[in-house]
Amino acid sequence: MELHRLKYFLRIAEEGSITRAAAVLKVAQPALSRQIRLLEEELGVVLFRRTRRGVDLTEDGERLRASIAGPLRQLDLAVQYAGSPLARIERGLHLGMPPTVAAVLSAPLLAGLGSAFPKVDFQVTVAGTDALVDAMLRGAIDTAVINQVSDERLFVRDLLVEELVLVGGPQSGLEPGRPVGFAELAGLPLVLPASSTGIAGTVENAALRLKLCIRPRIATDSLQVTLDLVERGAACTVLPVSACSREIALERVRYAPLVEPALLQHLAVAASARLDLPRAFAFKVGDVLREETAQLIRSGVWPARSLAPHPWNPNRA
Repeated sequence: MELHRLKYFLRIAEEGSITRAAAVLKVAQPALSRQIRLLEEELGVVLFRRTRRGVDLTEDGERLRASIAGPLRQLDLAVQYAGSPLARIERGLHLGMPPTVAAVLSAPLLAGLGSAFPKVDFQVTVAGTDALVDAMLRGAIDTAVINQVSDERLFVRDLLVEELVLVGGPQSGLEPGRPVGFAELAGLPLVLPASSTGIAGTVENAALRLKLCIRPRIATDSLQVTLDLVERGAACTVLPVSACSREIALERVRYAPLVEPALLQHLAVAASARLDLPRAFAFKVGDVLREETAQLIRSGVWPARSLAPHPWNPNRA
């Protein structure tokens, strides 16, 4: 099987259009269409169905994308860094991320970093932003994806912004097409993160602006505990869709957008100003992290919007 055909297939799947994919790949559209037909003949399946807006994946196409996206990405990184002095670095790298981020980013990020830096050992701490910031300042964590904070002792760079939604159990009646007013949270049993920075802080700040009293019945930084409680119908919660996409697909939980106001989660990449990493290595780690994040967003796995890596300004967003 020709490897370039698989890469063409993934690009078309990401763009949702053969025309747009051809422009990105700088390949003539008829030639690109022919390569996909050859791939379908080789596999004996139909990968795309045409729509008014472009093309959508068939079930066979979805299965193929799920099977090859990760391995092809790892192969590209391994080839990209082969022979680079960075690939020969031997040390440990300690990463941190909140539970909602770990749910979607940890596996592809570790696979990508492992391919780029085959001699580096990795450790991942999953915790709330407050604990991650404290660990970075103590030198226990090298770099982390966190909810945005303003702390001159850290280098903080924008990463992405994503919508927060109300998540309830299978009997909650929540629907993606029926938004829920933020004020309705005041009458719901809520489970929210214990960390005051991030989702809990966003809910609290919105409540203060509207002069509402919204207090969680349960506080925990464990995403699994949160989802278990929600699935049992014992509580509702506020999360990004990316953190519970598997449970949504399995109909274990339901969700609805929040309005008046809508809530957004801003994520950033942070490191201590005293970070003890080779400069080139630190930059490449950041590059891989952003590339993996952008790939997840393009593929639709992470419903979010990438942000340019500017220093965070709390007055800007």
